[in-house]
Order: sequence, then structure tokens, then C-alpha cells
Amino acid sequence: MRHAFTFPSNAKKAVKEHIDKAIARIAPERYQQEATYIAALAISLEGVAYDGSDGHVEFQATVVNDRGPNSAEKWSGADFAITATISDTEQTIKKAILIQAKLGRIDELPPSKKQGLIEQIKKMKQLTRSPKVMEITEINSSRIPLIISANRILDEACYESYELPDYFTRRVLTTFDGDTRPDFVERVQKSSLNLFRVTAKLTKEIL
Repeated sequence: MRHAFTFPSNAKKAVKEHIDKAIARIAPERYQQEATYIAALAISLEGVAYDGSDGHVEFQATVVNDRGPNSAEKWSGADFAITATISDTEQTIKKAILIQAKLGRIDELPPSKKQGLIEQIKKMKQLTRSPKVMEITEINSSRIPLIISANRILDEACYESYELPDYFTRRVLTTFDGDTRPDFVERVQKSSLNLFRVTAKLTKEIL
């Protein structure tokens, strides 16, 4: 039986600060397209976010291939994938998350673009039950990536959004989000989907 993971506050703080700094390094005026912004964010996020006596958190990032009629983005609906390997002294869990990114507020998309997003979500749901959407909004000349449940958007239901640093510390590192089916994780890692990979290894639990 899978047990709950607990993460020390200093590790979560380090991960949050790492992602905050990565976002801050990307000048919005240099990346006007979704694809270029995602590529820049992926590069900026790479590196070790935490390495100490309580564990190790490292980020490696690439984006989904969007070139050609049979590109991964067209058949999967995703812009990138997150693969997480979370370990402590008792077990290791591997999980994968598919994400589609949109520049601007989801609730302000014109009907044609909103329908396009719905179709992308449906494609992702053919591969995994709980895909995500990244809403990239501009506030005070800064861009804030927010993670939203794609299922809630598909159902036209009210949804809660998480700023990217909070999403990792509250939903990914705690193992709440992610598809743990071994065959799905393996397909994501070996397909033409490029990966945004998170590795989090805890050497002990701190309550």
C-alpha cells in the first residue's frame, strides 16, 4: 500500500524559491508566443532546486515536439509533460502529468480558441485521466503561470488555479497529482513527447 509522503518545510521553500526565480528570469516582452515562452520556461527551470540532508530535488525540462503533421502535440494535445520520481526511505513513486499551455486567461479566450482548447483536453484525456492546463497571465508586466484542472474546464465547472511554485509544493511533491500507471509513465518517457522531469528524493520524513 502506498503511504503518504511528507516533505520538510525547508525543502518545499527551496523548490518554491527555485521556481519563483526561474519565472522572474523570463522577460515577457521577449516571448510573445506560447511555444517560445514554454521553451524559455523549461530552460530556466532546469537545475537542482534542493539538495540537503533531507533529500534532493532536481528539475530537467524540454517541451513537446510541435513540428509536422504527426507531431506529439497534435496527437496528444499536450505542450509538455511532467514526469516525477518521488522517493523516501520506504518506497519510490513515478508519475507523469500532461499539460497544455495557453497565453492569457482561459475565461477570456474567444469561442474558436476555447473550442480548440477543449479538443486538446479531450486528446490528453485519451491518454490520462487528469491532465492540466497552464494559464499564463500578465500582472504588472510580469507573467504568472497558473495550473488548472483540465477536467474542470472540460466540465465547464468552477476551478481553482495554483501558481506554478505552489502547484509543485502542494500537489506534485505531496503525490496528490500525477498518473502512476507504469505503462503510461513508460509511454510518456519513450514516446516523441519530450519531458519536463522532476526528481524528488527524500532520505527521511519530517512530520
